Amino acid sequence: MQIPIAHRGLYDNKTIPENSLAAFQKSIEKGYPIELDLRLMKDNNIAVFHDNNLYRMTGAKGHIHKMNKQNLSSLRLLGTEEKIPLFEEMLELVAGKVPLIIELKSRLLPGIFEETLLKVLRNYNRLYAIESFNPLTVLWFKLNAPEITRGMLSRSVYRAILYTSFIPVDFLAVNIRHLPKKILWKKNKPIIGYTAKSKEEMTEAGRICDNIIFEKFLP
Repeated sequence: MQIPIAHRGLYDNKTIPENSLAAFQKSIEKGYPIELDLRLMKDNNIAVFHDNNLYRMTGAKGHIHKMNKQNLSSLRLLGTEEKIPLFEEMLELVAGKVPLIIELKSRLLPGIFEETLLKVLRNYNRLYAIESFNPLTVLWFKLNAPEITRGMLSRSVYRAILYTSFIPVDFLAVNIRHLPKKILWKKNKPIIGYTAKSKEEMTEAGRICDNIIFEKFLP
């Protein structure tokens, strides 16, 4: 909550791709916490990757959930030498040097993805939180690992509040472009705003948000 959070690491999508080990290393060097995206592949390995479709980041056809660990070795991110990292590789690199906000790109019903991720996290005794747009995923972690810090992701702060009236969470993560002009409710959970793309946007979102996820500039 004290230091702005680098969206998908510190990247420019030119020489340093988003969600790459290079982007995470840059965040570590600058001391910024990292927000990252996870997707489950068909072999139950977990990839650090935002899109479901591979094309934007790799030029390849197909979907990440249909890939396996071996498939990833032939893909490169945006024409660089960077590969799609596995989550374990990312954790080995970070090793607690900066905190993490881990977003699960999960399907409707929780299950294998959440169970697989929890097994990995049991061996990572460092500072992190999980978040998801899927309220059922957030609820699954409340029921199965209540000690893990949980956040509800939403494009609307009011929708996030609605979800959290049924699902206990530790923070809200909301789109700064849909923030109200002023707080119209009793604020009892920290709010992390995403994604500021300039210092001006960060300052404006700071009226309501307790911390900011940023990209493509240094706060």
